[in-house]
Amino acid sequence: MEEQNKVIGKAVTRIDGLLKVTGKANYATDYPVKNIAHAVLFKSTIAAGQITAIDTTAAEKAQGVLAVITHKNSPKLNVNGGLRGGALLQGPEITFYGQHIGMVVAETFEQATFAAKLIKVDYQKSEGKTDFEKLAKNPVLPKGRELADLLRGDAKTAFQGAAVQIEETYETPIEHHHPMEPHSTVAVWEGENLILYNGSQIVNGAQNAAAATLNLKPENVRIVSPFIGGGFGSKGGQWANLVLTAVAAKISGRPVKLALTRHQMFNSVGLRQRNMQKVSLGATKEGKLISISHEVTSHTAVDSEYIEPCGDCTKIMYESPNSLITYRVVPMNVILPTYTRGPGKSTGSFALESAMDELAHKLGMDPIALRLKNEPDKDPSNGKPWSSRTIIQCLKEGAKAFGWDKRNPVPGQNKDGESLIGYGVACGTYPARQRESSVLIKLKRSGSNVMATVELAASDLGTGTNTILAQIAADGLGIPIENISINIGDSNYPPAAGSVGSVGAASFANAVNDACIKITNELITKSDKQFFVRPKVG
Repeated sequence: MEEQNKVIGKAVTRIDGLLKVTGKANYATDYPVKNIAHAVLFKSTIAAGQITAIDTTAAEKAQGVLAVITHKNSPKLNVNGGLRGGALLQGPEITFYGQHIGMVVAETFEQATFAAKLIKVDYQKSEGKTDFEKLAKNPVLPKGRELADLLRGDAKTAFQGAAVQIEETYETPIEHHHPMEPHSTVAVWEGENLILYNGSQIVNGAQNAAAATLNLKPENVRIVSPFIGGGFGSKGGQWANLVLTAVAAKISGRPVKLALTRHQMFNSVGLRQRNMQKVSLGATKEGKLISISHEVTSHTAVDSEYIEPCGDCTKIMYESPNSLITYRVVPMNVILPTYTRGPGKSTGSFALESAMDELAHKLGMDPIALRLKNEPDKDPSNGKPWSSRTIIQCLKEGAKAFGWDKRNPVPGQNKDGESLIGYGVACGTYPARQRESSVLIKLKRSGSNVMATVELAASDLGTGTNTILAQIAADGLGIPIENISINIGDSNYPPAAGSVGSVGAASFANAVNDACIKITNELITKSDKQFFVRPKVG
């Protein structure tokens, strides 16, 4: 490969950049589908109870209305098909405020919105579980085994005997999902086959969940999602709106567009739950940790469970012979929490690192020195050697870069004119993971010019997947990046990992790189040749 063809590591214009800045990139609801109708959801106004009566007469008679769909006329769906949060119009029961209880399908969005306001609903209310502070006094054990109490030594006893003790409770609030592109779907039925244009962080996951919930085979469902306007975890698992759009299209006999409003986003696509974290640190006078306890209380839905693992960082961040990590949960009449931007890692490290700073202050010790003193030489959770860990180097280089040695540890003393300057330090960790991905590379030669098309069911949250894969393919095949076409975001392409948990880019890249290696090891004797590679990821 000639040096001038190398593009990895060089500044490259994003190959999808022009489409995005000119508005030509098609997001979920941008596809030009003919004869499209519009669906609007209407929601519960109570947190707990059941619907006793629902009058849709006025809405059905409103101008432009094609259908009004509630639990009374919705088809039977598989509620265990893999969608998150329930709310599939399968019964009169209400488990959280804002639960979907129906939808109106009309010729225009405005007509559907108006008709939805005409619907009258009567409820039999139950006492809702909504007061977290009250309920948190009597939490229960999680159902998931992965969140069982994790003990090493006797943290409680060691803490009581520690020369220096810190015990603090840190709270993080509910955070709602609001990516730039709200969740939205266009559903088109073609006989028994269904096309769903939808923002999906995991294309094949959305395909499987939609198919299972609709009682279809996966090959009968196609997900199209080449561009996603942000997701932050909320578009990793799919929610009821995906399948309800398909239901609306089937009942109305028309392609249907359903786009959640900003207001509806608050109780339609999960949230980061409120967390109460009690962190107890016991240390010697010299700052050596002898006890770490991280006790987490959070909430989940009343009919399903998700708890973000706030104790994950505490398991491995610092050396201590005694450790305790526990989770307790409060079922509430609130929508199911979900993955949100570094779930557990960001919220958990906030609590742990805040406590470490409190301990450093009480010891009269430099916060970086405290962390260095308690650096483990192997994984404290299992005793295995690290595959890689550079905390010490990071802390030392960061301290040098920020002039840490010139820092005045007394708060409020570092000034720049009228501004107070804060110096702080914190550590964090996130696992390096990969998942299996496949790719199809098509080569076409015209004389000495070789063009390549790369296809896989990857997704792009806006982080540059298209350009990354084009760079790898260009260098791997030894052809200019201008000769590379990238096709992603379609379940008709070879299956791929999702853009979740820092998994996607590396998994996609490895698949493309392995395919390029295979191609370059083959003698190409035909003008067109296809190679399909499904690499194994350990």
